[in-house]
Amino acid sequence: MSRALLVVNARPWSGSPLAADAVLVRDGAIEAVGWAAGLRAAAADARVVDACGATVTPGLTDAHLHLVPWARARRQPDLHGTPTCADALEVVARALAALPPGDAPLVGRGWDETGWAVAPHRDALDALAPRRPVVLHRHDFHALWVNTAALRAAGVTSSTPDPDGGVYERDAEGELTGVVREHAVRAFAALEERAAPALDDALLDEAAAALHALGVTAVHDYQREAGDRALMRALAGRRRLRVLQMVGIDAVRAAGVLGLAAGSGDDWFRIGGLKLFADGTLGSRTAAMLAPYEDRGGLGMALIPPSELRDLVGEAAAAGFPITVHAIGDAAVRATLDAVEAHRDAVAGLRFPPRVEHVQLLDPADRARFRALGVIASMQPQHATTDAVVARTAWGERCVNAYPWRDLLAEGVVLAFGSDAPVEPPVPALGLAAAVGRVGGDGRPFTPAQRLTLDEALVAYTRGAALAAGERFGPGTLTPGAPGDLVVWDRDLHGADLAALAAAAPRLTTLAGRIVYESPVRAVPSGPSPGEGA
Repeated sequence: MSRALLVVNARPWSGSPLAADAVLVRDGAIEAVGWAAGLRAAAADARVVDACGATVTPGLTDAHLHLVPWARARRQPDLHGTPTCADALEVVARALAALPPGDAPLVGRGWDETGWAVAPHRDALDALAPRRPVVLHRHDFHALWVNTAALRAAGVTSSTPDPDGGVYERDAEGELTGVVREHAVRAFAALEERAAPALDDALLDEAAAALHALGVTAVHDYQREAGDRALMRALAGRRRLRVLQMVGIDAVRAAGVLGLAAGSGDDWFRIGGLKLFADGTLGSRTAAMLAPYEDRGGLGMALIPPSELRDLVGEAAAAGFPITVHAIGDAAVRATLDAVEAHRDAVAGLRFPPRVEHVQLLDPADRARFRALGVIASMQPQHATTDAVVARTAWGERCVNAYPWRDLLAEGVVLAFGSDAPVEPPVPALGLAAAVGRVGGDGRPFTPAQRLTLDEALVAYTRGAALAAGERFGPGTLTPGAPGDLVVWDRDLHGADLAALAAAAPRLTTLAGRIVYESPVRAVPSGPSPGEGA
């Protein structure tokens, strides 16, 4: 077991600031939360850490990310924040110049054409790479921008039909533009695999260490393939992160053969629910809508028809698996709630509650249904601030119901917060600032009536995420007996303004009582043990 740890001069938080100034961790679990004067006598063998008046929280959970793609994306060209198409092309040009000669594909991510005067087109990439395939993920990972070499390598031509639930965009003459959306991106999977960094222990351990430095000790992972599941199980087995792993419909149907069961596992790795996609995304205008988009018309795309969605929820429930459904548009959210309601009794008896992922637009008529059906709203605060400009354009006055954190809390709905990395960076401090401030990328407040308090936002990263995981990794609180997963922050979070909150970082992160991150810049002062005169 790791050495006992006593954090003193702290501001412990567990749902709200506690009347205490110290936390004692021993044998991988929290032993006590109280006053240092009383705990020192029980901690003669402990390492003593001075929090310097900073907040101490439970370890945070990212309740929605894709860890393997994020681990790979950390080593790929990043186009996030490029304000023009020309700026994005400069990033691509530098990445191409750094590659060795040959025709190995270049894969990047992060472009967002919102605000660009020039739309992404394959011709612009062809000028930089006439022979080497280039595959660039949009920031929401629901669209690609590719060049002619990539189209050729994937066997996609102007006569290739659009796949079900996907689109190869074409110009007025029917020629491919190089932008592909939703299920059409699957044609380029082999190219991506050729270019991606090797999936080894070092890559994933590096990603886990980066999460520790952000205060994340547990993740709900949304990669559904068997290979990803094996990698995450091994990562958790190395005690690097606690992992709740979602699965696809093929795994549910083969659960008996594979030995899978929702909730099975241990204190580090658990099988979660069936992940489904009900619609696309706002940026691509493929989120399924009850009323047309204000700017482009159309109702988006239902990637799973409502009747099929109901059948899948029933099939999963019969196999013992809860569902967790990507639903961004209000029509997709309604279809998901309808599917849960159709199998209400079966779903209610499962090991985990049902979840709707994202809930970026919610019709007011559906708010109370979340609580009535026991559905958790798994949301990503950074989406609201990143998408504010396009949401105003696409949804107009409906934005009053966009990213409805406050409305859902008022109904008694449990919120679980995450990042959707690699779509957004998995930085909880940015998520907290987004939830508290709701300031868009243009600097304007975005439906401020939906803002949360800091306590409410922190709960969504701790207690709410724990409830979404059926408390299989603990209660998400600083209480005796809870796992010794802590974050000692570098400041008093409750005393920080919005900019300071966004810049907050851990000084120290522990996992099962073991220190897994200690800031080299803002190192926590360590004193002698209580038995040595501290």
